[in-house]
Amino acid sequence: MSDCKQFYNNICKEINRSDKLQDDKLQDFERIFSVKQDSENKNVKLTEVQNFAANFYKAPIINYKGHVAGKSKVNNTRYSEVIADTLVSKGYIKTWLELQPLRPNHFDTGHNHSENVDMNKLQISNRKEEILAKLLFYQREVKDLGYIFDYQTPLKKVRSNSYGKIDLLGYNSKDKCYSIIELKYRPSGSEETLLRCVLEAYTYYKLFDLNQIESAQDHKGINELRALNDYKHTKNAELVILFDEKSRAKDDGGENSNLMLRIDLQNKDKANKVNKANKESYPSKTVESQQHKECKELLDSDKRNSLRTLCDKILEQEPKLKQIRFVVLRVDTESKSNYPTNIKGWSRKLDRLYRAETLLTIPRKG
Repeated sequence: MSDCKQFYNNICKEINRSDKLQDDKLQDFERIFSVKQDSENKNVKLTEVQNFAANFYKAPIINYKGHVAGKSKVNNTRYSEVIADTLVSKGYIKTWLELQPLRPNHFDTGHNHSENVDMNKLQISNRKEEILAKLLFYQREVKDLGYIFDYQTPLKKVRSNSYGKIDLLGYNSKDKCYSIIELKYRPSGSEETLLRCVLEAYTYYKLFDLNQIESAQDHKGINELRALNDYKHTKNAELVILFDEKSRAKDDGGENSNLMLRIDLQNKDKANKVNKANKESYPSKTVESQQHKECKELLDSDKRNSLRTLCDKILEQEPKLKQIRFVVLRVDTESKSNYPTNIKGWSRKLDRLYRAETLLTIPRKG
């Protein structure tokens, strides 16, 4: 058995889900960890250990809720807690140290704070998390989060690489470090676990070449960052898990607190989508995001101890990683800032400016 499959198998055993490795149920494993070999990526072949570290955050078991079957329902028997504990106790989290950046230029995308944007066309997409990331980028400075200088930063060297994109890159002027920001948002409430969020952000940090921020020449977001009075290049970074608190129904305060109001795009007809994008819409009921639920538990010293230990271990083995922050994104109802003038159709009634609130910072010890 390969190292990658052995690691995955051992974790499945710890959560009493060895059935995930049976021959007729291997689709998840093959889909997540299989590496296509062709002429395009023959020079970027991953080792088994690297393959595990680069792709494990995508495994469905990472998002399992509830407690491991056959065990008493106490805090340390939650699926995500057992997996986090296994990553540390068996030393699997050290496999992330094998990951290295592959892409020669992360900043060849042409992203520009001042590019002309049509709000109606932007909102037609159902990919609301990506739209929100763009809006934060266009806002530039987000109070208590930092200065956003890029979004959807690519990590792939070739198309067949399985890596995703960094949702947002920011600069934290208070703590003098760059922010690798993992944004989680769904109008109906994001259901991904904090374990998934932390591992995804950490994986992207390992696949990102921080030195390219200093060497980039033609990226307008970075050039504008360099012009800020409180900016100074650094080798240090932080992981930021950024999430919504709740998607609220209209009668529960959604009009003032929901991160986006242009969310009703059920009709597939393009013309009707544009019309609906010009109207406010609300979920039928208030839903709290999974990240906010778990962050409240993480703040309780009696819960999510294994996740906290995992965060401590990540920081311990990464000398340039200062901290891991868990941050709620909120509507900035008191902002006196002007709306982004490059966005055609931006509306004070329908659209938002944003601020952040840090719920928890886990600092590097020592």
